[in-house]
Amino acid sequence: MMQIDLQCSFLVGSAMAVIGREQLKSGRPEALTRGHMLALAFGAIVFTPLWIYISLRWTAWESMYVWDLRTLPSGLMALFPPALSVAALAGFRATAALLSAGRAAFAAAVNLAVIGSCIVVVLLGWDRFTFVGTQAEFASGKRGNLLESDLLVFIVRASIFLFAPAMFFLIRELRRA
Repeated sequence: MMQIDLQCSFLVGSAMAVIGREQLKSGRPEALTRGHMLALAFGAIVFTPLWIYISLRWTAWESMYVWDLRTLPSGLMALFPPALSVAALAGFRATAALLSAGRAAFAAAVNLAVIGSCIVVVLLGWDRFTFVGTQAEFASGKRGNLLESDLLVFIVRASIFLFAPAMFFLIRELRRA
């Protein structure tokens, strides 16, 4: 759901800074540069293709039943993918800067606020989050089929075959001295 995609990307970037915090403590510029590049790469190589696929395949769900594929703004398709990478980079930079300044509690608070915003969006749009279908089906009152949907199957497969290997690689790279 694009209403929380940028926050999720921010949180991934933030998690990357937490994972690489020991290397960042060294103060070596290459540790920071590697983290920046990995955050941007994750946004571009993992998040963006998934977002594009979900947006084109399940447009109504991804937009919380604001748009369908025919009405999806072309500008959104052009601007949102780079925004995912920028959000991951922002999460990395903000958390890395706060951790470097010894403000781990503030970094945690920022991330809790971002997580809270995701939870609020999902809870306020619970009917929209748990239904996968067209705008017309949603408008007609159909609800609650996410657990039986092909979207959930896709999300599980993407988690196993894309997210898990990408996270394994990222963790290894972020912890590399």
